[in-house]
Amino acid sequence: MQRGLWFDGQVALERPVSVDGGDDGLWLTDDFGERHSVALADIVRLDGDSDRVKLGHRSIEGWRLIMVAPLDQGLIAKLPRRTGTLAPATGRMTMAVLIAICLLATLAAGMVIFAPEAIARHMPMAWERKIGMAFDLPIDAARCEDQAAQDALNAIVDRVDPDARDNGFTVELIDLDEANAAALPGGRMVVFNGLFKDIDSPDAIAGIVAHEIAHVRRRHVAAAMVRQLGVGTVVTALGGGAVASNAGGLLSLKFSRGAEAVADADAVAMLSRAGIDPRPTGAAFDGFGKQEGDWPEWLGDHPASKGRAIGFRHSYEPARAYRPTLSAAQTQALISACRALQ
Repeated sequence: MQRGLWFDGQVALERPVSVDGGDDGLWLTDDFGERHSVALADIVRLDGDSDRVKLGHRSIEGWRLIMVAPLDQGLIAKLPRRTGTLAPATGRMTMAVLIAICLLATLAAGMVIFAPEAIARHMPMAWERKIGMAFDLPIDAARCEDQAAQDALNAIVDRVDPDARDNGFTVELIDLDEANAAALPGGRMVVFNGLFKDIDSPDAIAGIVAHEIAHVRRRHVAAAMVRQLGVGTVVTALGGGAVASNAGGLLSLKFSRGAEAVADADAVAMLSRAGIDPRPTGAAFDGFGKQEGDWPEWLGDHPASKGRAIGFRHSYEPARAYRPTLSAAQTQALISACRALQ
């Protein structure tokens, strides 16, 4: 089986994959078992030699598949023989027109099954962020206003995704007795205080936050929002009208098992880039697996936690020197921040 590194053109994170091919396409299988196909007609061979082959996609800017020795010559023989060139990116004006057409056509079609994904792909992040900020948290979800804890949360975000806060991502600590975190549209993330009852490792919190960041960057949150809340709510928020609902619905957005697997793979890659030990995140999922019978109903769409734990544990590199996510003082500030409200 040929191994390679895959960049899907949506998120600038590499994903290790196994590559196998048929008569007219390639199958890419990541370490979580998720399979993706690409037609040979869409593949462009950018360069290659006896030790390395680099491929691009004719219509997805930034899509790359890099395979290195030992190369499977049977597989390589199926690929385009000549080095190609990629088409230039679509101009901004053309893209704006296409976005408008896609949105109008999708709305007019009455929200067919693939409409949420289509809207999510073309929705500007600024729009999504406006929607996320338009919703208030449930009335019983008090914010833990502690600057030291906020600084610790920001430090976690900065470690796993250094560009996130510059891209408008925010994180809040909420006094809810649930072992969870959630991503609202546009990169507004919330961490529940109940998480610290089961997890005392900031490395594990980093893995969970990375998972939520991945959902936003992959546009999973936007698609789930449109699917669950409906276009009417989205349009109301975009138009600046009053939004009667609160974020309670957004806190329970449902993602497909495939989306969860992708977010886990991205989180593993983020932890690796940040030099954070992935084993505590694996241990956290092991703990969640023991409690899944009592978890909220919306978690039923998630893959089994015990299986997800394996992916994080297997990414551990024994010879690598990992750095703690937070200092002892930062960790204590985070864990104790909500005590004044209790």
